[in-house]
Amino acid sequence: MILSRRIERIARTAAVIAIMIVPRFGEAQTTPPLNPPTTPSAPAVTPLATNPAPTAQSKIVDIIVIGNKYINRDSIISASGLSIGEPYTPDLLTKAQQRLLQTGNFGWHHTNPNNQVKVTAETTGNQTKIVIQVDENDKIEGINITGAGPIPVAQILKIMTLRPGDILNLVTLRQDFLAIQNLYEKQGYTALVSSNVNFTNGILNIPIIVTKVHAIKITGLHKTRPIVVTREMKTKVGSYFSTIQLRKDITNVYNTNLFSEVLPSVVSAGPGEADINLNITEKRTGQASLGIGYSSLQQLVGTAQLTETDFQGLGETISLMWETGGVAGRNSFELGFTQPWLDRNHTALSIDLFNKTVYRFAQNLFSQNVNTLSNNDYYEVHVGGDITLSRPMGSTYRGYVGVRYDNVRVNNIPTNTIDASVLQNGPISDLTLRLLHDTLDFDAEPAVGGTQTYSMDIGHAVLSATHDIFGNPMGVGFGAVNFVKANLEARQYFSPEGRRINPNDKRHVIELRLMLGTSLGTLPFTDLYFIGGANTLRGYREGRFWGKNMFLGSIEYQEPLANALTGVVFVDVGDAWGGPYQGVTFTNFAQHEGFSPSVGVGFGIRVRTPMGPIRIDEGFGSEGARTEFSFGQPF
Repeated sequence: MILSRRIERIARTAAVIAIMIVPRFGEAQTTPPLNPPTTPSAPAVTPLATNPAPTAQSKIVDIIVIGNKYINRDSIISASGLSIGEPYTPDLLTKAQQRLLQTGNFGWHHTNPNNQVKVTAETTGNQTKIVIQVDENDKIEGINITGAGPIPVAQILKIMTLRPGDILNLVTLRQDFLAIQNLYEKQGYTALVSSNVNFTNGILNIPIIVTKVHAIKITGLHKTRPIVVTREMKTKVGSYFSTIQLRKDITNVYNTNLFSEVLPSVVSAGPGEADINLNITEKRTGQASLGIGYSSLQQLVGTAQLTETDFQGLGETISLMWETGGVAGRNSFELGFTQPWLDRNHTALSIDLFNKTVYRFAQNLFSQNVNTLSNNDYYEVHVGGDITLSRPMGSTYRGYVGVRYDNVRVNNIPTNTIDASVLQNGPISDLTLRLLHDTLDFDAEPAVGGTQTYSMDIGHAVLSATHDIFGNPMGVGFGAVNFVKANLEARQYFSPEGRRINPNDKRHVIELRLMLGTSLGTLPFTDLYFIGGANTLRGYREGRFWGKNMFLGSIEYQEPLANALTGVVFVDVGDAWGGPYQGVTFTNFAQHEGFSPSVGVGFGIRVRTPMGPIRIDEGFGSEGARTEFSFGQPF
């Protein structure tokens, strides 16, 4: 049975963005269709009278209600607006009928309003008797919701006002439909109530159609394979379409760092189906560089580097770095490979092999130089590798397990026996367990969210003393030692403009960082905590403080200056202390036992480049000022 034109016109005004209430309902067996009134007035009707118009002195002397089963007489009379004793005029009949229709308690069984509610008058002299005949809606014995999809039926029933045992009220039902609409909208889904809504044998049947993904179409890829994009998306063909999930998926695609732009669009593919179109612009992923540089750590060095972050078009990273010269005058090599999707569970594999020179400090260290043929520049040679596996643990957690083998050699600096205790050779191996909680909007340059990293290193080393140029041992070797390191690093980002929708969105950002570390056992000197320099305590030399315990707190404010330029101001507070090397004395470097934090303040700029941000910071500490030049985010 077809709805009345009045109800069709009213129903068309319902919101259809997230859930469409179709203005036409199918009938079940012989039950008439649902006609929920949605406006404050009913259509004009012709009053039914059994006698000529009354005299001016006619008054209502009685009101009779017939046809009611569940609603009592007084409630119906009150809703009609009529009352005994008031003057009678014919227009009262029309107004009373309209008021009763607006209650929503009548109208299910008939489409003609005069069959839903009849109001007639019988006038004798100056006395009028009103007869109200109603056709009540049936009582609800149960509510059956089908096709609810991602939202549990119990959750939908909970927000509905109508309950089993209530009379079917069309106004309330319309309000329930709107509540269901809001429920789906808040969770990002698109849905419609099917035209097959019906009320049969006391059961109100509400079928819902939730939009599903019909197809995902990707354009703009030349090198990268489509699987690299789709595997980052929880939105799949056949899954329920959610704008919230799609937004998260786009963020994950950006976080691969393979694309400069990802523009989504959604189009209808028919009732209950949607196509997702992704227009993607690829970044340049292969880089080759040759250079000569000078730093206080290494002095003059030559470098060559090859990096490909989209190897084979599968998002794999392979890198090779060669470095020569520097204080040590030797060649260094590092080879790395990362497979971000080892299996369908998003297990990632990372392998690094190295034969490299590490310059720990930004100055000559030892106060004594007993052999003028040697210098007292400290550096370490590391030969070994590490392998790490990681896997997601829920939507925001990721677990890591890694192993490392590192055979360390230290140059033979001429110094006294006590200072020589830090000159340790020997293999170091450890097992690393790490848990990451990540709620950042974008990994490369976050504006909102944070990360918390909990890690533990369980290690073993065999430490022997280094030897001088004549083959004599310098200091005393520690022998076999065991150690455990526990670390916490928390980062949090705030922006008054909120989360970035696109990585290029400009934001004012406040960044907070907290780092805590402690250890048990005997740490090799190379595995101590070192604080100072561009990535930790700015305004102090690299590795200025060291020990078996560590604390660092930082706050930084970022102000966008231009498209690729950001200004920053910062405050760092940190210290590293304690450990088995209390007697060692470096030039202006001395380990201390207790916690004694130092403060660094300063300002800087960030320049965004295809290779990542370049940082230039000017830091001021208690020992003077330092200019730091580096790549990447400090935290």
